[in-house]
Amino acid sequence: MTSHPERSIPWWHEEGGFFGDLYLRADDSLQTFFDGEHRLDTRTAQEVAGVLRLCALPAGARVLDCPCGYGRHSIELARRDLRVTGVDINQHFLTLARHRAEAEELPVTFLHADMRHLPTLEPVDAVINMFYSFGFFTPAEDLDVLRGFRRVLRPGGRFLMHTMITVPALQSGRVPPEEHRPLAGGGTLVARRHLVPETMREEGQWAVLDADGTERSMGSYDVRIYRADEFADLCRTAGFDDVRLYGDWDGRPYADDAPYLIAVATA
Repeated sequence: MTSHPERSIPWWHEEGGFFGDLYLRADDSLQTFFDGEHRLDTRTAQEVAGVLRLCALPAGARVLDCPCGYGRHSIELARRDLRVTGVDINQHFLTLARHRAEAEELPVTFLHADMRHLPTLEPVDAVINMFYSFGFFTPAEDLDVLRGFRRVLRPGGRFLMHTMITVPALQSGRVPPEEHRPLAGGGTLVARRHLVPETMREEGQWAVLDADGTERSMGSYDVRIYRADEFADLCRTAGFDDVRLYGDWDGRPYADDAPYLIAVATA
């Protein structure tokens, strides 16, 4: 499951320690790798606008956001009149997402499930996997995830995967081995990472540094980092007919120096 066999609970699980309240605080940073000084809500709006553009989604389209976390993209999509289902394994994050949707009277459906075993869903027009949320499992399980996404799409529907962590960015240092990001709520995110060549997994750790110098760790994580062509091949193996690779939300083709890898695969 992970490269830390001594850990009984996977890092990405709700009880694994990484995706908890400290993560919520750390995710609300005032900057990211390539975007400069932009608040989280601004980045979310830009990302969702890019999803709508690259997936050609009209108002009323059905979208599966998986994993949806605390609903950052699900809720923004619902604000734009899309019919959204969010799936995540983290009950705490799902509760927060439901409360946010209810506060805005947005009809988002949030479901508790492992993305390797999706619940039965009405066919959707798009599946989105946002913000570095692919590669948690073994390559065989990652393929199963893609096959599950393919099954829930209507014919001609699109799957979009978005990440800022690419092999060239890690190898060149554009994504640095250690960084410090100021947080909107005060304090600093300290992120440390390295790519293991033998497994092509990024191993890292996040911590929040408080104003008094106290560093509180969220624990370690590890994610399989797929090269762009490798990920495209994985999508084709999962049954997708057409895979296009973009380097930014404006639709420019992917290149190794691009800020993102955005794959759009058609069912």
